[in-house]
Amino acid sequence: MKVSSLTWRGLLSWLQILNWRKFANSLRFVRGITANEPVSAIIRQFEKTATADPKQKVASTRFVVIDLETTGLNAKTDYIVSIGWVVIQSQELLLSEAKHYLITSPVSVGQSAVFHGVHDHDLKQGRDLSDVLTELLSVFAGAVFVAHHASIEQRFITTACQRLFGKAPKLRFVDTMALEWQRLQQQGKVLKNKDLQLNACLERHHLPISQQHHALADAYSCALLLLCQLKQSRDPQLSLADLYRMARM
Repeated sequence: MKVSSLTWRGLLSWLQILNWRKFANSLRFVRGITANEPVSAIIRQFEKTATADPKQKVASTRFVVIDLETTGLNAKTDYIVSIGWVVIQSQELLLSEAKHYLITSPVSVGQSAVFHGVHDHDLKQGRDLSDVLTELLSVFAGAVFVAHHASIEQRFITTACQRLFGKAPKLRFVDTMALEWQRLQQQGKVLKNKDLQLNACLERHHLPISQQHHALADAYSCALLLLCQLKQSRDPQLSLADLYRMARM
């Protein structure tokens, strides 16, 4: 298992040297689908792709680790302002597939900027959420989605898809927070309120602390955390079904 020692700042610098414009142009027609197609075409294509077999070994699984920054915590009334993702394939980070987008918002970010540092002027050159979700669902159909406190990402993505595409995809996440909770419970640890926050988990695993509330930095940190959690299972035959059971709270 390979765990990268890059800090989040190193990751951001590395991403900046790539020719994203050329790569983005190549994604204008991902699998022949664009955001301008009939409302549920993207969702139909996503759901037509076979999901990962629960019997599949984790060691050979493709994961996409996602983090969102939003204007608040209510998926029905708040909006996504940035999204970052990092890919794990065969328990290795594929940094060439990492992405970060600022998203245009129909409302002001307001006081949420205090937490994530994204301001209204930053979003003037942002991407349309429909384009970004089209890319996400097209490229990662069949992959296993991962997030820390995954219910937030799941709610916002499904709500946005329902609003934009007329139908929400059936998403199943592996939650690194739930994995950590189970691990600590088995050790008989008494948990305090902040013990399951991402940076607390990183520190406990001796991983570099991220710039919290930056979507790409947090996705990268969550990916490192997942790799450490998988390593600590010490089971090369661990299946996806086992992992889903381990991530129950």
